Amino acid sequence: MIKKLMITAALFAVSLFAAAEDKWVEGVHYRTLANPLPTTYSGDEIGEITEFFSYGCIHCFNLEPAAQAFKKSLPENIRFSPVPVMFNERQSAEVKAYYASVLLKINDDAHQAIYNEFHVARKPMRSDKAFAKFFTRFGVSEDQYMAMANSFGVAGKVNQSIQLTGKSGIQGTPSIMANGKYLIDSGAVGGNNVALEVAKWLVERDAAQ
Repeated sequence: MIKKLMITAALFAVSLFAAAEDKWVEGVHYRTLANPLPTTYSGDEIGEITEFFSYGCIHCFNLEPAAQAFKKSLPENIRFSPVPVMFNERQSAEVKAYYASVLLKINDDAHQAIYNEFHVARKPMRSDKAFAKFFTRFGVSEDQYMAMANSFGVAGKVNQSIQLTGKSGIQGTPSIMANGKYLIDSGAVGGNNVALEVAKWLVERDAAQ
């Protein structure tokens, strides 16, 4: 009886993937990079979903509540990795701010607050000094922030963002990618929220193959 139930469950899972395969078509709803990006998932994790974002992007701001809810809904074996884009030097301060908040272990509080400063308070920050003043809200002195923002650790992460942004082929934000190789077309699938679900399906499909 148990064996029969296991077989039935397996066949049901296969049918679900087959149905999604018909719905989400390569070359229409997503494309595969010729040169996949490096990924960070490991161990028991089956894959990774990357969100390329910018604090200055209103679409990223609008997506953020859904992105956080989606992240919480993911199984533990799928990694969700935000990557601040670096299209030009003008974005340097915000990229450094994201990684500084991660290394200072205040990203859970600072991430949404930075978005709010840009889009609710309408006070975009374009310099390290502006972010240093902002981060005092989280108990980080301006000197502490400047030291972290200009540290080797943050510099390495910023360089990583430059490389990932350039090699991903993305044209704007937010952009959603699965396993470092599948770039989802948010417009084609019906929006950024749906793109997150497509990315999850692609990760699970690859793991099932």
